[in-house]
Amino acid sequence: MPVGRGGAGLCVCGLECLDDALDLVEVSPGLDKRLRMMIKNSARFIRFHDGARVHGNDTDRTGLLMVLKGSLRAYLLSSSGRECTLFRVEEGECYALSCSRLLSLVTFDLFLDADGTTELLVVDSEVYNRVAVECLAAEAFAYRQAAMRFSDAMWVMEQVLFMRLEARVAAFLLDEVARRRRDSLSLTHDELARHIGSAREAVSRVLKQLDRRGVVLLSRGRVDVLDKRALRALVGV
Repeated sequence: MPVGRGGAGLCVCGLECLDDALDLVEVSPGLDKRLRMMIKNSARFIRFHDGARVHGNDTDRTGLLMVLKGSLRAYLLSSSGRECTLFRVEEGECYALSCSRLLSLVTFDLFLDADGTTELLVVDSEVYNRVAVECLAAEAFAYRQAAMRFSDAMWVMEQVLFMRLEARVAAFLLDEVARRRRDSLSLTHDELARHIGSAREAVSRVLKQLDRRGVVLLSRGRVDVLDKRALRALVGV
């Protein structure tokens, strides 16, 4: 399949595949035939390579994004190039923030990147908003999705503002172990630092301290979590 600008390529799928994908959206049963057809006619499948920009700067794929495979990472990017991950959209989940009218009140730039090879079903935001005018369930769904993502982002902000770096590193490792369902994480110090919005040198110092205490085991490009109880104690849970 040819890959276009930004590491994205169109996926060719039939109408049956599109129907199956739309069934992932919880508002689907509330759509009549006409509204469902409006969404189907505007929807398109796109595949992204790992790290490809999905939204942000001059790459603007707004609308209802349904993750069929892989995941999306939403993050802030400072003028100095430092990143901070706010939330993830996992396989089977939707990102509908750009379909919510709340987005017009957001004054910061939010970036979305593919985390691994990621396949999306993208429904045009203008079409979805027209559907939401006629279907209250569709509008409520967009607001619920926005509220959930803002809640995730506020948890990250709470960590940045009020938690020591050691606790933030511990919280991130616990989240990654749960998300990936394994204790051995393919992860560099630089990647971890980018996720939590800290400096690589500071994160490396914390990881080496945890390694000396037997909480984690460090190797090149890998962090093995050995003592989750100790990590939870650092987080305070």
